[in-house]
Amino acid sequence: MVSVIVAVYNGEKFIKETVERALEQTYKPEEVIVIDDASTDGTQEVIQKNFHDRVYYYRNTKNMERCYSRNRGYALSKGEFVFFLDHDDLWEVNHLERTLNQWGQAHMLYSFPRKLIDQEGRLIKRSGKELPEDPYRVVFSGMVGYPSATAFRRGYFLEYVDKYLVREDWEVFLRASLLGYNIKITDTDTVMIREHSGRTSKSRRLYEGTIRVYEDYVSKIPEAYLPYFLFHVGDVCMRFGELKKGWSMVLKAIRQEPELLTSGRNLLSIIKRGFRFWRSNV
Repeated sequence: MVSVIVAVYNGEKFIKETVERALEQTYKPEEVIVIDDASTDGTQEVIQKNFHDRVYYYRNTKNMERCYSRNRGYALSKGEFVFFLDHDDLWEVNHLERTLNQWGQAHMLYSFPRKLIDQEGRLIKRSGKELPEDPYRVVFSGMVGYPSATAFRRGYFLEYVDKYLVREDWEVFLRASLLGYNIKITDTDTVMIREHSGRTSKSRRLYEGTIRVYEDYVSKIPEAYLPYFLFHVGDVCMRFGELKKGWSMVLKAIRQEPELLTSGRNLLSIIKRGFRFWRSNV
């Protein structure tokens, strides 16, 4: 049995298409649960008009943020496999089928998202990033996160934690790795992330959440993965103009793992972000 959890706040523009795609899957989910975080727009009306008896709709009595909504959705779900889907993202119609076929014995699964779409659902770009074979290197390198690409086997769900907003989606993978979870990374290319003005990926909250994760986890990261963790955090620091902090972490990472410099993507990132002194907070 598969449950799909859709957390939404003020998502009237995208929620109809997102829920339709969940219901149209070639492998039909047994339940689609929509958790409305006290939206102030027409989200509730869109759901009730289009899906009144096809989804389970729950509305928070007040705005509680997305961690609460996802956690509540899981608590209400019954599926052996629980998939999360953000209200503004999309799945290909065979996402559940392809993912379940590759699940194996995993406790937690991540379908690496390669497609970035615009507000109308048109492809903006497709990532050609090469994924390491080691799933834990993917995790500690910060290459996981999007809830729309994340699923749990029943009994292994780890609650999302408000403290780490807006990196709660990365932190839950770090926590699972350190607990010894069997994490599967798939490359089905069936998840589409929507780019729009309301996304938090460009917000300074992403930097602040990353630093909170760093402070709580840096001493816990296994030595073999620490350079990848440091490089990722340093890269985020540089992206937000914290060059001194960013360079310190990146250089420490490279000293510990010189192989990081053999990646053209890493080199480009350093060049692109590490010398923007006009944006520096040094």
